[in-house]
Amino acid sequence: MMTILTTCPICGKVNEVNVKFEDYLRWQGGDLIQDAFPYLSANDRELLLSGICPQCWDKMYGEDDDESEDSTDWEEYDYDFEFGFDPYAGCYTGEC
Repeated sequence: MMTILTTCPICGKVNEVNVKFEDYLRWQGGDLIQDAFPYLSANDRELLLSGICPQCWDKMYGEDDDESEDSTDWEEYDYDFEFGFDPYAGCYTGEC
């Protein structure tokens, strides 16, 4: 197993996703993420693809109709971000 760290480009929260190394190589080799990691949740696959955490995803796309317990002040975030984890390069963009 290997642990991939991602940082949400919206809120800055660091998240961990544990995957099998062989499956990671399959994904990097061109397999679709859902085929390479069938054991991951959709949220974990999204973390690998975009870095966006489930809480921010729900805030941006309204997946959850219930009021969230999260009291994040979304006005304080600068949505013009340029840094995010690039799983293909294995580093954060701008730092590779």
